[in-house]
Amino acid sequence: MRVRLSLLAAAALLSTSALASADPTPTIARYDQLVVMSPTPTQAAPINLRLRTMVRPADHLWIGPAIPSFVAPALGHLDLDLLDRRPTGGWVATYRQTFDDCGYGTAKNCSTLVKLFDRSGQETWSISLDGLLSRRDQLEVHDVHYAEDTGTLYFNEACQTYSVEARGRCSSLVALDPVTRRVLWRTGALTSNNEFFVTGSYLVTAYGFTGERCFVRVIRRSDGAVMDERRLAGPNFEMIGNGPHLQILQSTNFGDANFTMSGFDGNAPKLAPLPNTPSTFVPKPYDPPLIHSRGPTSPLRY
Repeated sequence: MRVRLSLLAAAALLSTSALASADPTPTIARYDQLVVMSPTPTQAAPINLRLRTMVRPADHLWIGPAIPSFVAPALGHLDLDLLDRRPTGGWVATYRQTFDDCGYGTAKNCSTLVKLFDRSGQETWSISLDGLLSRRDQLEVHDVHYAEDTGTLYFNEACQTYSVEARGRCSSLVALDPVTRRVLWRTGALTSNNEFFVTGSYLVTAYGFTGERCFVRVIRRSDGAVMDERRLAGPNFEMIGNGPHLQILQSTNFGDANFTMSGFDGNAPKLAPLPNTPSTFVPKPYDPPLIHSRGPTSPLRY
């Protein structure tokens, strides 16, 4: 999975190495493996391969929103990886462990820490997801979303690679009360990898991997029940909800999967399949990497 990211980044770099950055001359700060530029680059985030992230794989460059002063870019060997603005103000910050220390090749779970900040910058809570995962190996958190209306944190404990490596016991979607640190529910395995999203009383999530059965599902937020399920032709990458239309980017040989989301304002949500459309799954452009050596980048490295 990490290998997929690296290969795609390398391919994109080769095809766009002649492109010059339009961003102004930046101030560069380096943390564990994370590189933060001020001002923040205007480049869009990379395509989401198995993992929603705001860090560019090519050089660990932060390309998410400008990081407020009260949000630390790194906490030891946990680097900031997602920073989502709350609708009511404030931020949800997700930190992931340095990839060299975990993940594909080691099977060790990658540590994930989530912090909630209010609109004044005060930390409301901080929670490590490590002890809440269903097993100690083969898992990594691909996506995290906080629901303001119920104060619930949702995350997926995704397979690091092919599910057979975990004997099929991976990729559940989890609902958590971050204040009491209590897991409210956990779906069955092989339900959620890559990104998912919250819409009203439901979550839309998908699971897929090369050579495996692939699905998109509607999950009820109150209890984790599966309300609807549809087959996908191939693995899911980016998931885009636009009003009643759902688009799921798959690998190029399958094209994009399309659905109409109906009944999401009631008790019987459904995904009505539409014809697949030509694939829009193409790498977004990458600037030349800022870091050409994988040597130490800060005193935190050892």
